This record gives sequence, C-alpha cells and structure tokens, in this order.
Amino acid sequence: MISYGSRSNDQLLQYYGFVEKNNSHDVYVMPPLREWDIDALETACGRSFGADRLVKVDRAGLLGNRRELHNDEDDERSSSGDGIIITKAGGIDPAVLQALRALVSSETEWKTAGEAIGNFVERVSEENEKLARLAARCQIEIELDAKPTTLEEDEKILKQMKSKKSMAGSVEEILSLQFRIEKKKLLINAISELQ
Repeated sequence: MISYGSRSNDQLLQYYGFVEKNNSHDVYVMPPLREWDIDALETACGRSFGADRLVKVDRAGLLGNRRELHNDEDDERSSSGDGIIITKAGGIDPAVLQALRALVSSETEWKTAGEAIGNFVERVSEENEKLARLAARCQIEIELDAKPTTLEEDEKILKQMKSKKSMAGSVEEILSLQFRIEKKKLLINAISELQ
C-alpha cells in the first residue's frame, strides 16, 4: 500500500493528480471573518454586533488581514494564511468561535468578560454558544449557497460522466468534479458539526 501522508485533497491533486474520497485530512479555506456577511449573521442571531466589539476582535487579530490589490493583477487576493480554515477532522478553527462568542455576547456577558476577547476562548453560556455556532453555520451555508451547483448536481454529473463509455468528460473535468464534491461534503459536515 502506498501512503502519501497526511495531505489535503488540494495537495493530493496538485502534487499527485488525484482526489481522495472522504479524506480525513482535507481542508477548506473560507474568506477571513472580516469578509463575512455580518448583516446576515446579525439577522440570523437576532443581535447586533457592536462596532466596539468588532474593533476589539480586529485588534485581537481575529478578523483576518485586509485584502490588498496587487498591481500586477486586476483581481484582489488575500495574503497567504488569511482565510478561515475548516478541517474534515476538527471542523472550524476554534479562534473563529472565540471571535463569534464575543460578537454575539449579551451586554451582561460582554461586561462580565471585562470586554476582553481573550475571555471568550471557552464557552460563556449555553445561549452564547448556540448563537456563536449559529453564526458560523450561517456563514458556511452562505459559502455553500454561493457555489454554482449543489452537491447533488455535481454527484449526478459525475455519475453521468463515469457511466458513458465514450468518455464524456476529460480526466481534468472528472478530477475537478471530484474535488468540488469533496469540498462541498466538508462544508456540509462542518454545518452538521455546528448543530
């Protein structure tokens, strides 16, 4: 048996030309928290995230870096390491839940924590944890909904491509579909874990 080590599907596809189904080492990189749809999260949670809290979360380095426009390219790209990492094995980055706990906290929880982001590393209350997880789930759902196809549509297309003996899709198209399917499954799993 050949072992490629603990590699994500990104690495396996880039370096070895294949995608591993249900890869326990797979990852998904979401945009940094500063690019999340705060209005949608506030609506979902039924709370307004105070500007003072956003500033403190930013000072703690939990909003992520600002995107910079690169002169040699027309599109914006974020600095490396700037996104929110979701892993197949561990789910969403714990620092994101810390930031969300601070943002969704009640006035009493915020004051009790001394208005310090560091005091939101651990669960604050049942309600706070529920809202922080709801906010994370909501943004992952937004990310998933932004995809042009659903998981089910991709699986159907892949099945059709594989069933045709005339090789309806190129190897690259099939790998691309397999890759998309695994990333969508990872996001769906993260949403489920945040229930």
